[in-house]
Amino acid sequence: MSKIVTESKLTCPVCGHWQMETMPTDACQWFYQCVGCHTLLRPKPGDCCVFCSYGSVSCPPVQLETERQGNSAVRHQP
Repeated sequence: MSKIVTESKLTCPVCGHWQMETMPTDACQWFYQCVGCHTLLRPKPGDCCVFCSYGSVSCPPVQLETERQGNSAVRHQP
């Protein structure tokens, strides 16, 4: 079992501002206010949290699940 990553680079889809943030390890984060433009980000449909939608790394609960399935937690952003 690999180590859970707790830092993720959140990128705002509105203004492009990015910020390194620490993810909670025991829950999903449903809201995040962009530091650049103050837009309130919510998860995209089908995603559990803002880190899974806009982060460079999936949230810890998803990391655990994807590890069980043999996949990577690192997300590739456009």
